[in-house]
Amino acid sequence: MKELAIIIPAYKATFLRAALDSLATQTSQEFSLYIGDDSSPYQLKEIVDEYRDKIDFVYQRFETNLGGKDLVAQWERCIAMSQREPYIWLFSDDDVMEPKCVETFLSLPKEIRDNYVVHFNIHQIDEKGNVEKTPPLFPEILSAKEYIDKKLFSPFLNSYVVEFVFPRWVHEKTGGFQNFDMAWGSDFITWIKFADICKGIYTIEKIDTRVRWRSSSENISPTKSHDVLIRKLSSQIDYTAYFVDYLKRKGYEVPFKYVRYVWGYLFRNTKYIGTDDIKMIKLLYRKRIGFDFVSRIAYYLVRLKIQFHK
Repeated sequence: MKELAIIIPAYKATFLRAALDSLATQTSQEFSLYIGDDSSPYQLKEIVDEYRDKIDFVYQRFETNLGGKDLVAQWERCIAMSQREPYIWLFSDDDVMEPKCVETFLSLPKEIRDNYVVHFNIHQIDEKGNVEKTPPLFPEILSAKEYIDKKLFSPFLNSYVVEFVFPRWVHEKTGGFQNFDMAWGSDFITWIKFADICKGIYTIEKIDTRVRWRSSSENISPTKSHDVLIRKLSSQIDYTAYFVDYLKRKGYEVPFKYVRYVWGYLFRNTKYIGTDDIKMIKLLYRKRIGFDFVSRIAYYLVRLKIQFHK
């Protein structure tokens, strides 16, 4: 059995060949690939079958679509396809990895692979695969607390799902990926959970070994529909409450700067919501996080902006 399981929860066809090409051209093929077709309406099997002689993989088509209502459950269903490989890499159907990624990960000392969440720096690419930008590089080692601070405060670190490899024992001990609606914030909180019970996050610093995360019209991030925004806001409150509780349990003070992002997100999107929405968000925020004097000011600023737009 190989040591590394690469997992692709698959639904979209647009960039699937690009993702599989990046795996087929890895300088080390010492990995097992598992592809979980989430009852896609596209002909994913036809694409996957093109790689039968190029990659060692297991393909399974699920009869019910799970990702549409519970994306994290789909991730976990696909991880469950894997065997007992000690390391897990949850990848995607539209991102790509540079050719030396697998080789570089497997060449790390076992002490690092077993006791850290391993992270690759990223390039952001467009729909044609061109590099749009290179986000700030991660420090070599981050604790869970340092990761929170560098995600929340300038200069901000970008992180997603696809550039992390983690030991199976960490996944099992923590209960796996934290589940929030639309998986909004699930990766952020999961890396906190994982980093907390091992030695932290270790970043591979080689400049020729990056994951290429694709920004495209198929991402959910740019979506501005009313219902999606409300779901994102609710999830943002949930994951903020999670890391606030984590910080308090660790004995850290949690000033307003840690919990301001809900109000900032609301303020930027007031033209898509109404006063009833803001009241609902206020009640949820009060219940899950608390409502101090500064939060009250932020709430009224958002209300004023909503009224201005109306």
